[in-house]
Amino acid sequence: MENVALHALKTNACPKCEVPTNESGTNTRSYRARVYARYQRYKPANQTFGLETDDDHVMNLGIGQNIFPRLDRVSASDLYKPDILHIIYLELFKHMMDWIQAFLKKHGRLQAFDEVWKTLPPYPPSGFLFPKKAYREVTQWQEKEMRNLGRCILGVLAMALRQPGGAEAIPFKRALRCVRALVDFNMIAQYRSHTPDTIAYMEEDLDQFHRMKDTFLEFRVTKRTQAKVDKQRKEMRRQRALMRERVATSQRRRMHDDDRDEEDEQRINMIHGQSHFNFIKMHLLSHFFDHIRQLGNIPMYSTEIGELAHKTQIKEEWRQSKQNDTARQIVHSYRRQHAIRMRLLNLQSLKNRGADLSPDVLNHLDRTTSTVSPAVICRGILKERRGDVPNIVDFSRMSGVSLEIIYRELIRYSTYNLPRKLRSPGRPYDASITSH
Repeated sequence: MENVALHALKTNACPKCEVPTNESGTNTRSYRARVYARYQRYKPANQTFGLETDDDHVMNLGIGQNIFPRLDRVSASDLYKPDILHIIYLELFKHMMDWIQAFLKKHGRLQAFDEVWKTLPPYPPSGFLFPKKAYREVTQWQEKEMRNLGRCILGVLAMALRQPGGAEAIPFKRALRCVRALVDFNMIAQYRSHTPDTIAYMEEDLDQFHRMKDTFLEFRVTKRTQAKVDKQRKEMRRQRALMRERVATSQRRRMHDDDRDEEDEQRINMIHGQSHFNFIKMHLLSHFFDHIRQLGNIPMYSTEIGELAHKTQIKEEWRQSKQNDTARQIVHSYRRQHAIRMRLLNLQSLKNRGADLSPDVLNHLDRTTSTVSPAVICRGILKERRGDVPNIVDFSRMSGVSLEIIYRELIRYSTYNLPRKLRSPGRPYDASITSH
């Protein structure tokens, strides 16, 4: 978590309130706000004299020191801002999909889910594009894909869980309600403005999500819990094998079925007793409401803009550099490009106001604003899904090349790439075909 180093906390600690670690999976919002200035009195004494404390609030402190309480008029607990990208898209949605995949596998609905998933049609106007693969076949999901997942997961899951059996009706209904509550919470959290009604809807969705999340509790199994379950199963089977040696053969089958049912029941009881939802991203959802009441909306402080800027400012510049003194080259290149863009914007603003500019400047502005770089064209138009045909009309309009020239070049390229046996002997290219 990004606030670990910033606030000198441990990994599973909340930067805003003093929620205990074993209660971070609940929906209680009555914990005391963190007072970082008070912690500075605990840490030097504990580090100097080797003291240990049972206070969970102090135990959640990291090794370093938080410098923000030393600044005037700064509340360190208010510096944290909810982030939809890292809390919901890249964390809770991925956890939710792991639970859903295990839930579907248990009830034999995983194949139906994959079939519905693969038939989702794209909708480019809204940016809704999905790969033609099952969810489990994709190794890595990015922010854009997880956002699209939130738009369709409820419908796909409802289709996969249709026509339940007698014993499956209640678990299927609870699973759909849990997923729907989290999806609705995410949708309302993206609003640019809120009213008391929308905040009440968010609170209701979060309450329902916490009430229904126990449906997926058995799929929150850690490695330690799984090791305990395996050890218990082996011990039970060893004892029952000794007991079956004294029983007649006709009764062993019935005992085997009873033992299997008892083994499954004890496994579920142990998993429910050991598993939990106590991870910090689950708790951070409860701070969305206070942030909205204080600052208005959540997307205002989203890190999506920073992630996109990191791609354009760092990654693309790194690829263009010589990988020699890369930091200096990246900073120098971006600073030069930023200065040029600012200069062009200033000149364009002066031109719009009717300022007296030289003809060379006006000519340069006209050529700059009307020309689109090939990279932008490739990313904006030609970046289609595999098997789709690029829109040549849009390419002609954006690049400023007439359709006639594009068609001629396409025919020329296709003619040059024909097999030799299909070409006319002694005449590899016939210019007359371009007239048609």
